[in-house]
Amino acid sequence: MLATLDDFCQQLYEAPTGPIEFCNVGSGLPVLYFHGTGAGNDAAVLLERELIASGCRLVVPNRPGYFRTALGPRGSVSYCAKLAVELLDHLNLDRVAVVGTSGGGMPAAAFARLYPDRTAALVLQCAQAHRWDHGQWLPKGMGRSLFLFRHPVYRRFLRWYNCFHAWSMARRPASCLRGMSGSRLPYLEGDATVMQSISKLAQMAAACAAQPRGIENDWAILVGDNGIRSGSISCPTLIVHDREDPLVPFAHAEWSCASIAHSELLDVCAGGHLIWFGPDASTMNRRRMEFLEAHSAA
Repeated sequence: MLATLDDFCQQLYEAPTGPIEFCNVGSGLPVLYFHGTGAGNDAAVLLERELIASGCRLVVPNRPGYFRTALGPRGSVSYCAKLAVELLDHLNLDRVAVVGTSGGGMPAAAFARLYPDRTAALVLQCAQAHRWDHGQWLPKGMGRSLFLFRHPVYRRFLRWYNCFHAWSMARRPASCLRGMSGSRLPYLEGDATVMQSISKLAQMAAACAAQPRGIENDWAILVGDNGIRSGSISCPTLIVHDREDPLVPFAHAEWSCASIAHSELLDVCAGGHLIWFGPDASTMNRRRMEFLEAHSAA
């Protein structure tokens, strides 16, 4: 088991269902982490330093199609959950807390639904929770583009645009920060620590865009999966969201809270989609860790 961030490296497990690339960082409370769309598990390690430092062991598989992890059936969150179970078995982890960030929200919710005995608690942070069947669920200003994601004929265009956009952001990290923080930008700009993290994140996204299978699989999930449904999840759930998030509308958090009986919504004033930064970042980290410790111990 890896003990520190300095030891971070990718590992590959040849699971019965297919190869899984993963990282295993930190020590303490075991957390199965589903990373977001557009970057792999290295982005999770970058952004979750506080969670690791607080005493969590993060097991972060690259989700289906991302880098060396098997793609499996296109648009299947159940396949993603199955791979995660096989990885936990390989690591001899029986019951874990589960975290889903951004585009990892639906796979995390699917894991909690399909494997309730393996899920001690669920945290959904800036997470997609509802199918893209209306413009209100898409990133700000992209509602009219929904048809592009619904029809395979536009896949080549989306692939080109995503690659162009990712490389543009890598060359101009300030633009990446603006796009991810939205109206919360004044809280973050000028912060050297934030800019350093965003520069690294933008480079990770550019590398991911060059191998787009995972991103395209996420698009299929977003328009094809049913998302979270009422009564489908029974474990204690913490929902962390900034209502000014420009990439995942706050409606997703409200939907999750209404659909999950034992849920708590933590409405933070942070960095928009970047909940790890901004005024409420320390409060978010503290509340999240208290939630994980309480329910994982139980």
